Amino acid sequence: MNTQLLRFNRKQKYIIFDTETEGLNLIKSKPWQAAWIVAEGNRIIKKYDKLIKWDDLKVSKDAARITGFNRGYYESNAEDPKLVWNEFAKYLYDDDYLVVGQNLLGFDVYMVDVWRKLIGEPLRQDYINRIIDTKAIATAIEKEAPVDKKDFIYWQYRWLNYRQRGLKTSQLTLLKKYDIDFDQKRLHDALYDIEMNFEIFHKQLYDIEL
Repeated sequence: MNTQLLRFNRKQKYIIFDTETEGLNLIKSKPWQAAWIVAEGNRIIKKYDKLIKWDDLKVSKDAARITGFNRGYYESNAEDPKLVWNEFAKYLYDDDYLVVGQNLLGFDVYMVDVWRKLIGEPLRQDYINRIIDTKAIATAIEKEAPVDKKDFIYWQYRWLNYRQRGLKTSQLTLLKKYDIDFDQKRLHDALYDIEMNFEIFHKQLYDIEL
């Protein structure tokens, strides 16, 4: 990672991403929505919101309720998974970009792997070394833990898996903590979630030496 504190680096490039999926199985649940924001410093450059076409998509009732999945809208607007992947991957695998998101290390990296396997792309996980997981960072902030930049990913995994009664680090909790104005009905839409997550991230940068 760049040794300059990110809060002062207005030239740093980011991709902030999220997926919505048919279930919570980390091995085989297919992502049906992928959204990502391309940003520089705290400035959003471009937004992408894509529905991914799978002929055998099986969204559970609970998943549909939580995410607002609409089968008719999906069928009319979903795009070829390979074409969406190519748009997404050009940012994900660009070393100039830090990769930001909520619980990426605990969930979305697995969904990226499912997507990749289904379209026959070879295994490539080097982007993980550029991830900043806002859920892990939130726990570290609460525990007043200094950042370990030498083993940053392992440090994040440690805090992502830390459990303490009463300690909450959901996106909803963080939006309330940082007094960010939001529409709770829109949470769990991938694009809206990452817009809110990007605001959380920039608040976190003032709470931790990152």
